[in-house]
Amino acid sequence: MVARLFAWTALAATAATSPAALAPVTAKYRIDQTLTQDIDATAAGKGKQSLSFTTASFVTLTLTDSTGGKSVRLVVDSMRGDSSAPVPAAVFDSAKGAEFRAFLSADGKLSELESVNATEAAGRVQGFLSDFFPWVTAGTRAGQQWADTSTKTTIEGTDSVVVKRVTAYRVLGGATRGARKALRISSEHKSTVAGTQPTPNGPARIEGGGQGSGVYFVSPEGLYLGGDWQLRSALTIAGAFANEPLPITITQTTKVTALR
Repeated sequence: MVARLFAWTALAATAATSPAALAPVTAKYRIDQTLTQDIDATAAGKGKQSLSFTTASFVTLTLTDSTGGKSVRLVVDSMRGDSSAPVPAAVFDSAKGAEFRAFLSADGKLSELESVNATEAAGRVQGFLSDFFPWVTAGTRAGQQWADTSTKTTIEGTDSVVVKRVTAYRVLGGATRGARKALRISSEHKSTVAGTQPTPNGPARIEGGGQGSGVYFVSPEGLYLGGDWQLRSALTIAGAFANEPLPITITQTTKVTALR
């Protein structure tokens, strides 16, 4: 329910200018995510409830040189969940072919992903792509640090949620990812969440915050080579269905692997 609240993206790549770089660059990734949600619904007479499941998504990323940066095309090749996932297998199957577009500026900042052919699963995938790329400018070197502050409002029907986030990046130094040289970049972030969502028992007010950390790898040419991160959020949900706000704890872990 709440996973899509954290749809924040930034991409590592370089705006090349040589004629040889005009050809599109294509890369494939596997995204493994585990989400655990614990709700104490005692105040609503339903006791404590817990949900935990994993998903695996395979995507293809294409970067094409354009004026002032690169156009970005992201296509979902497949997506599946484990037996505990609250999403039917047919819905995951429908995510195949879902396409997103964005623009990567010359300074390494990605615009918001826009769905080309939205489906229910595609919307979920868009949320799972949160934190998919770190924001890295061309020429980044070991020891550099920078921060990014973002505000995102998600409106979907009567669902309206605002997430404010501050992320601090630091280049830890050189590393290898597979057989490739890479920069190793750490991130630390904090967020606040506030908004409303519909529920079977009436509208609900959601608020709270979260924090997380991650490590990303980027090639010297600026190609994203994957990474790992985790996010823990402490929220409350309030409405006429309970005498007092219900606490919700959400833990997400994500691993991105570059396939080629």
